[in-house]
Amino acid sequence: MSSYHLRYDIIIPVLNEEKRLPIGVSTLLDFLKLIHMENFVITIADNGSSDRTAAVANALAAQYPKVRLISIGKKGVGLALKTAWDQSAADVVGYMDVDLATDITHFQEVVNLFETTTIDLVNGSRNLPSSVVKNRSALRTLTSQGYNKILRFFLNVNFTDGMCGFKFLRHSVYKKLMNFGLENDGWFFCTEFLYISEKYGFTIHEIPVRWVDDRDSRVQLTKTIFYYLKEIFKLRSRKSKGFNNE
Repeated sequence: MSSYHLRYDIIIPVLNEEKRLPIGVSTLLDFLKLIHMENFVITIADNGSSDRTAAVANALAAQYPKVRLISIGKKGVGLALKTAWDQSAADVVGYMDVDLATDITHFQEVVNLFETTTIDLVNGSRNLPSSVVKNRSALRTLTSQGYNKILRFFLNVNFTDGMCGFKFLRHSVYKKLMNFGLENDGWFFCTEFLYISEKYGFTIHEIPVRWVDDRDSRVQLTKTIFYYLKEIFKLRSRKSKGFNNE
């Protein structure tokens, strides 16, 4: 019998991931079985795939009762996460990347924190002293570190990693954040909700993670850098004008 009291919804946002999706889901299910977790659902959030991702996800949902599919119909990780979290009945919601770049065993730490403390969010960080990052190129390391320094300089944040694809929060907190205004539908959404959480005094607990870079990543660095810079200044402008409910 499970000793966990809260319900968890683990979102896996995907875009054209027909090959990696079965491995990611089966690996996650095996781990959850290993830690004797029962109160969970895995939600595959397909945000505009044009390959066989939806068909693969439907097959996984038919095979595993704890797996479900949400098809968003258009691209946008932030939109996918908000749609999935809006529809969730879980106590804790969050997401991880389909390639499981962040060591899956950290999810046990996430569960322990939510089960035994009153923290609001858990943020996986690759930039803490005991974090372990492997297989990442010098350029990607420089880009990631530079991004987080820019966040601290322009937005005065305390969290150390706005981009790591391993974040969880209480569903009640997410609802409050939506009232304050979560506007971004892309990758910057993950930084946006951390920033607004910090601004409104929610407790963010960062854990150092073991993370292995996926050299097959489709991220286009130059395009991504300009996108993030634009969104940072947009968020800074919103702060100066005041967020919703202020």
